[in-house]
Amino acid sequence: MLAKRKIDYYPATLALLAFLADLAVFSFSHSAWLTLLWAVLFINVKGWICAWNHNHQHCRFFIYDWVNRIFELMLGLQTGVTGECWMLHHTRGHHLNYLDQTRDESAWKDDSGRTMGALEYTLVVGTQAYPKALKVGERYPHLRKKLVENLVITGMILTMLCWINWVNALIVFIVPMVLLVYITAGVTYRHHAGLDEEDPYKATYNITDRWYNFCTCNLGYHTAHHVQCGRHWSEIPEFHEKIKHKIPANLYREPGFPFGTLRKIRLQWTLQKSLGHSG
Repeated sequence: MLAKRKIDYYPATLALLAFLADLAVFSFSHSAWLTLLWAVLFINVKGWICAWNHNHQHCRFFIYDWVNRIFELMLGLQTGVTGECWMLHHTRGHHLNYLDQTRDESAWKDDSGRTMGALEYTLVVGTQAYPKALKVGERYPHLRKKLVENLVITGMILTMLCWINWVNALIVFIVPMVLLVYITAGVTYRHHAGLDEEDPYKATYNITDRWYNFCTCNLGYHTAHHVQCGRHWSEIPEFHEKIKHKIPANLYREPGFPFGTLRKIRLQWTLQKSLGHSG
């Protein structure tokens, strides 16, 4: 058995299948428009893989370091965020400092103390992700070394893919990787922006939608995750139930696309069905 927990085979297998699908499109698509259609349709799935990558960095999925390393390289090619970037910028940075906007690596306030808008925040935090990870890495030289190694290996792989077919490499891998770094930053904004709190139970927004949490491996239970970030993602809903009385009611949000849209459709359909029966 390679995985520490059987349930980790669920995101790991889906991530592997998604990567193989990317490789298949890269290898066999001879139409730039068909390749572009694939990339657009698949970008949301890769957003979920970003969440799985995040969970893997908190509790590594596999027993052996070499398996984790290969898995992280694959996830980096899918999401634009390599393993040690998550570890340094997020785990050793944001999680330690999110209650202090003067230190938070994902701060939603600028240097003057002004709250940034969503677009500004996404551009600033996304652009600064790797420089800040390297900065945090000054305190953790072994992790910084791994980050640099991962960046070099990832760059070599992308160079090889460009040599084979630069158009498909750009559409399937490079552009989505860049976009997803910024998309990941945007998700962090939705979880924290505007909550200038010292109490960790009041410093994050939560999304309890069933399908959102199924696809993101419980990323929506964000307060529980921050209170105990070392807890495995499969245990987060249970922990949320134990602490939810401490979370203010206004710190719950509806999920974004496509889950919010699908939820509205389901509610509308249920309402119409109810009205139909009553009529």
